[in-house]
Amino acid sequence: MALVPLLTVFLCLPLPLLQALPSGPSSDINDGIDLFRDGQYDKTIEFLHAFLQGSPKDTQKAAAYLLLAKSYIAVGTLDEAEKNLEYYIANYPHAADIQEALYQKGRLLFLQDDFEDCLQSLQSFLSLYPRSAFAPSAWFWIGESLYSLGRLDEAQSAYRKILTDYPSSVKVEAAQYKVSLIQLTEKEVELARLLKWSHEEFLRSTEDFQAREKTYQQAIEAYQKRLAGTGAADDQKALADLRQALASKTEEVSSLAAQLAKVGAAAGSTPAAPDAEQTATLQRLLTAEQKALALKEIYLGWLERHAGAGK
Repeated sequence: MALVPLLTVFLCLPLPLLQALPSGPSSDINDGIDLFRDGQYDKTIEFLHAFLQGSPKDTQKAAAYLLLAKSYIAVGTLDEAEKNLEYYIANYPHAADIQEALYQKGRLLFLQDDFEDCLQSLQSFLSLYPRSAFAPSAWFWIGESLYSLGRLDEAQSAYRKILTDYPSSVKVEAAQYKVSLIQLTEKEVELARLLKWSHEEFLRSTEDFQAREKTYQQAIEAYQKRLAGTGAADDQKALADLRQALASKTEEVSSLAAQLAKVGAAAGSTPAAPDAEQTATLQRLLTAEQKALALKEIYLGWLERHAGAGK
């Protein structure tokens, strides 16, 4: 008989207090998916571990292991990502998301600096699923692996395949950037050959040149972060800053080109050692500025196309 009064008291509790009462683990993996989409990867991992302890349905259990692997990749805990990914592939080979799992395996190998195995894994993936929605991303990581191995011609072919075969892919901008970077590298090598720089002259640099190279590297890093979605949120301000930087660098390149022409004309066809060194120094400075300018033009074009898009 004491149960009725107790039940009456419970039902009379205000709604906020009822909502605060502890509840068991969620039985819907969509809660974890929402956390992942919001970028709350640590909370996603915590949720999924509790979710898996609640004996979910087999289909949702499979999805939980894949989502757990992706969450560990996102936070950089690659060993745990590998464990969960391998478990998923071994135990759920016919699951709905097996294509993504095999793609993520190749991507994970790249993040682990295992470039050769990454190539093999993603090439195998593409042979099995040539029309997969993950195909352009697979080609991108193939290109990145080849680039990291120094196989630039092959890497450029992989990047170009994205540009030609998957023009609407999210990897197009990154692929175009890497193609441009490879082309700039090739031009620099050819220029060095034409000017017949010696190894010692090439390594010799001034303090000003080192400062300019540092600026150039920062420009690359900023661009890469922007492509990864971690750049500045204020696109309009970024555009204004880039336009100003482009104007400044265009003027600087023109000035350096004029100096180089004067030095070359004064030196004649057989320059003395000091003049040759000065010419080489100016040429290195000009090349560095042209690199930074070209990359910033690519970056500016990207921002102009995406300003206000929230990406």
